[in-house]
Amino acid sequence: MALQGITISHALYCLFLFYMCKIPYWFQMDLLEANFVCFVDSSQERVEGFTRGKVILPCRYNAMPAKEVTIFWRYKDDRNVYNIVSGKSDLTDQDRQFRDRTRIFPEEWANGNFSLLLTDLKDSDSGSYSCFIPRVNILHQVELSVQEKPTPEVGPKSSSMSIKGQNLILFLFLLLSPDLHFL
Repeated sequence: MALQGITISHALYCLFLFYMCKIPYWFQMDLLEANFVCFVDSSQERVEGFTRGKVILPCRYNAMPAKEVTIFWRYKDDRNVYNIVSGKSDLTDQDRQFRDRTRIFPEEWANGNFSLLLTDLKDSDSGSYSCFIPRVNILHQVELSVQEKPTPEVGPKSSSMSIKGQNLILFLFLLLSPDLHFL
C-alpha cells in the first residue's frame, strides 16, 4: 500500500473517518493499485466552558466561496453535530444530544468563519469536535472541556470590609461613651 502526502497515522485516521462517519469525498481509493490518498490539513484548539453556559467552537478557512460550502461538524469522530451541505444547514441526521443546542453563522461564511455555537453545555459535551471541509480537505479539531462553574466564596469580598467594620465599632464606641467630652 502506497501512501502519498500523509503519515501512516493520518491514513489510519482517514480510513477510520471514512467508515465511521460515512462522509463522502474524504477518501480516494484506487482499488486496482490499492493506493490510498488522503490529504488532510489538520489543526487543533482547546476551548473551555461551564455547565449550562455556551461556547463557540472555532473553524476558519478563508479561501473558499461561501455559496456552495460543505462543512461537517462531528463529535468524537462519529456523532453528527451539524452539517452544512451546498451552502445550507442540514440537521436531518443530527445526533439527539445536540438538538436545539447548536447554531452557525451563515453571515460569517463569506469571511471564512464556519464556527459553531454550542449552548446549554453539559459535562457529557466534553471531548473532541472536528470541523471538516471536504472540498479542500481541511480538518480542524477542537477539544472542549466543560466544568462546573465555580461558586463564589461566602464572606467579605475584601479586607476593606473589615476596616469599615472596625471604623463603625470605633464610631459607635465614641458616640455611646458617656465620659467622653468633645471640645
